[in-house]
Amino acid sequence: MSPGQIPLALKPPRRPAFDNFIRGPNEALVETLSGGLESGAWYLLGGPPGSGRTHLLSAVFADLQATGVSASFVALSVPANRPLLAETGGDWVVLDDIDALAGDRDGEMLLFNALNRWRDERAGVIMGATGRDAFDLPDLRSRLGQAVRLTIKPLDDSDLRRLVIRLAEDQEVVLGRGATDYLISRATRNPAGIARMTEQLATRALTERRTLSIALIRETLNP
Repeated sequence: MSPGQIPLALKPPRRPAFDNFIRGPNEALVETLSGGLESGAWYLLGGPPGSGRTHLLSAVFADLQATGVSASFVALSVPANRPLLAETGGDWVVLDDIDALAGDRDGEMLLFNALNRWRDERAGVIMGATGRDAFDLPDLRSRLGQAVRLTIKPLDDSDLRRLVIRLAEDQEVVLGRGATDYLISRATRNPAGIARMTEQLATRALTERRTLSIALIRETLNP
């Protein structure tokens, strides 16, 4: 480090929480997850990839832990985590990406057996998936059909703008004129894709001490 150079303190990644989730048309759904869960009930949170399922499930898990109940979180998109289904338990079990097991007979049986055990233990279960139709085992589809279905609705352009503005504020970067709409028009049109791009651009803007401008977006997308 050269004399007089001040190290740059970048903002840490934000933690998924209910208060930093752009709700848009999902107000009732978020209210259910944040304060309307019934002890021992099962819920299936549906929505396409990038819609915010993992954000909401992480927020649910954090809130459950804060209340002092025993809760477990298993990300089933990670193959090494799948054997955890045979031993995970508690008052609540949160499962992300259960459809990563669809079409895998052993994986489907692991989930089916775990659901039966949790039913006997009266554990609450919250699952995230695009849906249940891709599963091959009829009994598993039947079990999943017993869960209360909560579906994330897509955000419109005004909500996506709010997401970009919120992320820029969290990172304490200045948005240039027209940058928000320019970014949205070039990002994957889902909250996760737009969040990833905004955070990448914000990090570059902070590192280079620049405004998050159209020029910076162009430079990043077309190096």
